[in-house]
Amino acid sequence: MYSRWLSYLLIGLAVTLGLLYAWAAAVSHSMNADGISYLDMGDAYMRGDWEMALDSVWSPLYAWVLGAVMRLVDPPMHLEFPVVHVVNFTIYLFALLCFVYFWRQVMHYHKARAAREGVAVLPAWAFSGLGYTLFIASSLVLIEIWSVTPDMLMAAFVYVAAALVLRIRLGDHRWRTFVLLGLVLGLGYLAKAIMFPLSILFLAAALFAVRDLRVGKPRILAAFFVFSLICLPYIAVLTATKGEFAASGAGKFTYAKHVNGVPFAHWQGETPGNGTPVHPSRQIFEEPPVFEFGTPIGGTYPVSYDPSYWYEGLEIYFDLEQQAEALLASFVYYYEVFIGLFGALVFSLVVFYLMGRRPSWRLTDIFSDWGLLFIALSVLAFYAIVLVAGRYIGAFIVLFFAVLLANVSLPDTVNGRKIAAILSGIAIVIILGNVLVSGLSGYRDFSNDQDISSSAAIKPGPPSWPDEVAEELRQLGIQEGDEVGIIGYGFDSFWARLARVRIVAELLSQDADPFWLGDAALQSDVIQAFSQTGAKAIVAENVPVYATLDDWHQVGNSDYFIYLLSN
Repeated sequence: MYSRWLSYLLIGLAVTLGLLYAWAAAVSHSMNADGISYLDMGDAYMRGDWEMALDSVWSPLYAWVLGAVMRLVDPPMHLEFPVVHVVNFTIYLFALLCFVYFWRQVMHYHKARAAREGVAVLPAWAFSGLGYTLFIASSLVLIEIWSVTPDMLMAAFVYVAAALVLRIRLGDHRWRTFVLLGLVLGLGYLAKAIMFPLSILFLAAALFAVRDLRVGKPRILAAFFVFSLICLPYIAVLTATKGEFAASGAGKFTYAKHVNGVPFAHWQGETPGNGTPVHPSRQIFEEPPVFEFGTPIGGTYPVSYDPSYWYEGLEIYFDLEQQAEALLASFVYYYEVFIGLFGALVFSLVVFYLMGRRPSWRLTDIFSDWGLLFIALSVLAFYAIVLVAGRYIGAFIVLFFAVLLANVSLPDTVNGRKIAAILSGIAIVIILGNVLVSGLSGYRDFSNDQDISSSAAIKPGPPSWPDEVAEELRQLGIQEGDEVGIIGYGFDSFWARLARVRIVAELLSQDADPFWLGDAALQSDVIQAFSQTGAKAIVAENVPVYATLDDWHQVGNSDYFIYLLSN
């Protein structure tokens, strides 16, 4: 009884907190750079521009969802980003439903294993409370509901796939269960490419969960067949478009950027050991360096829309020092997650396992009972080598703790049950407290992004909202589809998406001082270089206080300025 009411309470809390987080993101017009590429990709699919739509870096399913909603709703410019957060909240609710299904299977497994071994289980209310607390923390703090990425969607498929493996472990060997597993894994791959190799691990876990390989093999083959029916057509089309096998083009680029230190954007082959770019962005002015990249890639900011094109020819290499630095950064992040966010649960689990019966170390039991844990650990180890981010690992942190909780074997004593209840209650309260602190901090960051005073080095006035810059461009006669240049960083220039313009030339902020400090002749030459790209205007971000701004239009009282080009 208490377990059911606590479950309802925490599900209600999950919905309420998710709604508050989504509302904060919507009213703040929050956006992230990856989100612009997914929106552009969704538009390309909806208008049938297959050449642009097929991209080996960004997975398609999330883009299909965004594209369909944008086509159906057709929001005005100032509401586009809020509508995206309504979509994200809907995906969050879907993930919650998938998690409810998953956690019920975890609880069934926990009770069945305890009954089989003759040991006590965690109180039902504690098990439910820890589960839903895990979901809330992982979804809101790690994956982040306001992040415009497919990670929440992938998490939903991870939960269902894990639930099906547990059902198989509990004796559900019906063919439809395995067919459904293949379907879910295929959709997971379309949501995010990392699910392609992970699907093989899920299928292996399901095979060992059957325990009788003669029964399991044909069913796993059926699951793999369904998985292949979903994945292979997309991979085949993508491979034909790119001219090489392309299940995903993100892995090598991510390693080169975050471990080898290859610059983003405008890599010209300057990093030793990383090869030579086949077709880099084109440098059209020497000092300060201005780059042009208007063709052949589409998108709001072509450099980020398809990095696989601009970084073709990229090679990665192993460097012990670089790898050690990456692993150290990953260790620090994992410490913050496991000790900071989930420290109370980690402590509780250590006590539970010290109190209870030791787990079986027979190979059949290890593979059948701990298979999902191997998947979670594999993901954590893989990202540790390259880059760890909360949204990458959130669902697998849940999977990690779920397996450990499910295999707890408590002593069937009054003191044992009392200790388990106390520690579980404390862990729930502390984790929810951490979520609250993180949420308040995140909301403050949202507010500060739009309401901070500028430093002395920046023109007076706060940063402008993206729709204000987009509206100013329209007022100055810039039309949808026009090309513009930027002095700043096009990767997070969200105004360009709202104005439906394409950034085709760029002078990065860190290289812009020679322009702002230069004489009139130099500034005229740089502006002329921008003009020759076909750009109709230059948008400058974070303009320094010492800049000469004749003929530049300020956006409100912000630190954004626009220069109209005559070409």
